Parts: sequence; structure tokens; C-alpha cells
Amino acid sequence: MNGPSVIRSSPGGGGDHAGAAGDLGAGQAERYWRTHIAIGFGVFLGEVVAITVYLGLTLNGPHRSILFAMAVVWFVSASTNLLLAGVIATKSWRSWFSVTWTVVAAIAIGAFALLDHGVDSPVIYLLFVPICYACLSFSPLEASVCGISTLCAAVIVMTQERHSRLSEGSLFMLLAALAGCTVLSVAAARNRSLRESHERELMERIVILGATDGLTGCVVHRVFHERLGDEVVRSHHFGQPLSLILVDVDRFKCVNDTYGHLVGDNTLAAVGEALREHVRATDLVGRLGGDEFAVLLPNTEAAAAAELAERIRRDLPASVGVPVTLSFGVSHLNPTAATSEQMLDDADLALYQVKRSGRDSVAVRL
Repeated sequence: MNGPSVIRSSPGGGGDHAGAAGDLGAGQAERYWRTHIAIGFGVFLGEVVAITVYLGLTLNGPHRSILFAMAVVWFVSASTNLLLAGVIATKSWRSWFSVTWTVVAAIAIGAFALLDHGVDSPVIYLLFVPICYACLSFSPLEASVCGISTLCAAVIVMTQERHSRLSEGSLFMLLAALAGCTVLSVAAARNRSLRESHERELMERIVILGATDGLTGCVVHRVFHERLGDEVVRSHHFGQPLSLILVDVDRFKCVNDTYGHLVGDNTLAAVGEALREHVRATDLVGRLGGDEFAVLLPNTEAAAAAELAERIRRDLPASVGVPVTLSFGVSHLNPTAATSEQMLDDADLALYQVKRSGRDSVAVRL
């Protein structure tokens, strides 16, 4: 059974887990990730600047030469990645790159604090920043990785510090605050992921509804013509055959006049279902309007298309509740000059030939 052909654009690569960019077009996803990565490294750069200012204000502290050297390295790294945000945003590994650097930032902050005054260093409070950043676009798993890494960095700093001015209770509350922020970050990431998953499902339904005729289940006129044009280009490019069948319900007005419009609608629905049940997954059935349908058959010769049309014509009475017949016009793509318009004209002429000769038959125009 062949349903509507819905084309989805993905941002590229299996590493993207940010729902906000999950179903965007490639260009939109790249812009999203460029902004996201730029914000991350911009904040990281701001942290490095703040730490550098802090070091300048506390020149008598321990390990100042090492900390200044580390600040320079991180400043260069953050600036470089900030400048390369547009390039990184085009890569399939952009999400895990961002996650990795968030973890690295937490480790760097822990290292700064450890070499400064341990848990007494005000730098340790910057550990809250990676946790907050993780909930913005990361998946719950990625947010958990970032949160656990941050907690590990805090624990290492606390266990290595033997002469802290802070009481054990204060240290415990600091660790509890970091753990609480981690839990909230993961919960926020999960809730966001669920919400965005629901939004994606709704968008997919909207796309399908917009592409599908509600009565017959076939694709609408616009979608069919777009796909026909694409298949013509593809067939010319790869040298593959392409066939088209136009289908018309014979004397459909009489069905409406005799049995009523409700029966007429049921008849059209049955015809659409019968057509879709007889085709392959790669084929496409469309309702062009009223009682006229079309079947697009990629990689199919005219003879095979005519056989399919004849089979549908024979099988139809078993699936429709009222006496009704179908007329079929078959055309084939000319390898040298045919266009989608020409294919439609040829199929229409073949259908007209059937109508003139008594209906309930199949005609092929090459």
C-alpha cells in the first residue's frame, strides 16, 4: 500500500540530539548550531577573561604563573573555536563536539580552582555554568554526562583541599547545590526533548495532511506534479524508464445522481484504496481532482504499466460496492525529449481514446 511521499530534511549526521534543530532544514540547522556553539564558547571566553581579571587582582596567590599560562591557552582555544563556529556547525559531529567542550570547561574550572585556593577559590562557583549550559540543547544523556563531569571536578577539588576555611557543612551544601543543578538540568533536557518530540510528530502529521487527499488517501495534485517532475529529471539522468497512468471513473456523475453523494464519496475512497493497494512502495498514487486519479511508476516500461492498469481494471468491481468501471490512459517517458507536461498530455490523449471507444479499457500512447 502506497502512501504519500514525505521528504524530511535532517541536519546531517547521527550526532545531533538537539530537538530544536532535529527536523530543520540543513541551512536552518547549521544556523542554529552556529549560534549555539558561538554562545557556548562566548560564555567560556567570558569565564577565562573573568578568571584572568581575578588573577590580576590576586597576584599574591599561589601558582599565579601557571594559572596565567593556563588562562592564555584557554583564551586562545575559546577564541579559535568561536571563530570556527560557522565551520563546526556544518559537521556531523557538532553536537558531541559541543558536549566534549562543555565537559572540558568543567574540568578546566576545577583545575583552576585546585591550583588557586581549592574550595576557597571563588573560581569554583563557575562550575554552575557548564551545568546550566548543558540543559539548553543537549539530550538528557549528554546533560547527565556534563553534570556528572562537573560533580567529579568539584569532588576532586574538595578531596584535595586539606585546609579549607569552609566548614564541612558548607562544602556539603556546595556539592548538594551542584548536584541539584545537575538533576534540574537533566530534567529540563528531558522535558524539552519530550516536548520537541511531540512537536515534531505534530509537524509530521501536518505535512502528511497537507500532502494527502483526506477522502481517498492519495497525494494531492500539487505533490503529485512535484514528484512527477522530479522523477522525469531522475529518469533522464540515470536512463531509467518511467510510466504514467491516468485513471478516470466512468460516468461518475451517474453514480452521484443514482446513489447519492455519500455513496459517490465512498466509491472514490474505494478506488483510491484499490489503486494504492496495487502499486509498489516506490510508486505514487495521486488524486488530480474530482474523479480523476494518476499513478506514477518509476523504473517501469509502458507494457508493465499497461498490465498493471488492466489488472486494476479487472479487480476493481470486487472492492467497490456499486457498479462502476475505470478508464486508463498510459504514457511513457521519451528518453530524448519528453517532459512531465508531455507525459501528462500523452496519458490524457490515451484516456480520451478509451472514452471515445466505449470506456472500461486501457490505452497506451508512446
